[in-house]
Amino acid sequence: MKKETDTAGRIMTHLVPWISEKMPGAKHLVISGIEKPGMGLSNETYLFTLNWEEAGEKKTRQMVLRASPSERVFPDYHLEHQFLVMKALKGTGVPVPEMFWMEKEAAVIGAPFYLMERLNGTMPKDYPSYHGSGMFFDLAGERRSEIWIDSVDTLARINMIDWKARGLDFLGVPGPGTGPIDLQLAYWKRYLDWVKSDPAEEHPVLERALVWLEENRYEPDRVGLCWGDARVGNILYSEPGHDIVAVLDWEMAFLGDPEADLAWFIFIDRYLHEEYGLPRLGGLPTAGETVTRYEKLTGWKVRHFKYNEMFAALRFGMILVSVIKKLMNQGMHNYSHMLQGNYCVRFLAAELGMPVPGGNQAQQTPADGGRVTIQFDFSGPGGGHWYIVNEGGSSARHEGSVEKPSCRVRASADDWRALQTGELNQIEAWKTGRLVVDGDLNVMIRLKEDIARLQG
Repeated sequence: MKKETDTAGRIMTHLVPWISEKMPGAKHLVISGIEKPGMGLSNETYLFTLNWEEAGEKKTRQMVLRASPSERVFPDYHLEHQFLVMKALKGTGVPVPEMFWMEKEAAVIGAPFYLMERLNGTMPKDYPSYHGSGMFFDLAGERRSEIWIDSVDTLARINMIDWKARGLDFLGVPGPGTGPIDLQLAYWKRYLDWVKSDPAEEHPVLERALVWLEENRYEPDRVGLCWGDARVGNILYSEPGHDIVAVLDWEMAFLGDPEADLAWFIFIDRYLHEEYGLPRLGGLPTAGETVTRYEKLTGWKVRHFKYNEMFAALRFGMILVSVIKKLMNQGMHNYSHMLQGNYCVRFLAAELGMPVPGGNQAQQTPADGGRVTIQFDFSGPGGGHWYIVNEGGSSARHEGSVEKPSCRVRASADDWRALQTGELNQIEAWKTGRLVVDGDLNVMIRLKEDIARLQG
């Protein structure tokens, strides 16, 4: 928490003179309302308002600062690439924020950073999954389908961009002997070595999946711009119309087979309902319908979907290992079982005919008819102890404590109320110890609606 306060202080102190150099006509620059959303494993993000006077007129601009993170999810972190990709996409029909300035050195605020326009809108959540709550969940099925199709259309538009004309060669142009598949496999092999805490650390399913991908690699029909992290959760939608406002998060962008983007888009959606034991939202086009739509828009035949689905599972599985290790370093030890038994590992193991290390750790869902319990222990004024029992898909509240709950939640009563209203960010609460969850975290996620209904 101190680090974040220090960084915010550096922004307030040192960013104004830096911006002043970029805006020589501006006078009386003031930064206000600085806030930090999210946990910043991919990027450190700060939001603020910039006020100034120019030619006798008072002006205001909503800004976003994105800086290199102190704890990385990726072995290489090319902040400048993100900036340049979004800058190059301006005028292509792919909506992106206006990109202002890039600072490559750490001297100003302690890390390289860039500034871009802050746009208003909303995004489907990965956590809690949009299949269980949030803006996507609340929409009618027909409107949800329209948004999904709009998002697929945008993905197709990205993949069809003339990346050579846009000067995107810096992403790494595949050449003779270094085809796009080979380049990606080499990167993710290096990623797996990097993510290991010890060279002797084993990830047998991920390692076997890498071998399978090498043995079954193919020559793509084309090389296109790949978003890298294609998902509806990285798209900003307008309120209330839910039109696409901006495509965000380009840190995984690469030049390769566009089919990799399509498979990732579909796989992430699959993960967000299967991992949490949630039914897939009604109205959403199926994987087959999504592929058909993509083929119609691009004029390309999708020939290697299974390969790229495996590739998506491998990449996301490695990223999960990296993220889980960062969370554990921050004291969130209830994630340890996911290092070897996360959803991607289970998916790949099933496809490869392998056992999951430590057994299949897929969590039992309430829909399965199993009995799960969540204990809530709240301290301070208005606190107390109560628990939820879910059995046969039905939940009931009980006062007091239950022995050996599936999941135990601990916080002050004030912090819990702040979490419910959105005043306190859940991830930040975990990081700072203000929210402690022991046991099966997925149970809490699956029963989110029941918790909201029964907590009183």
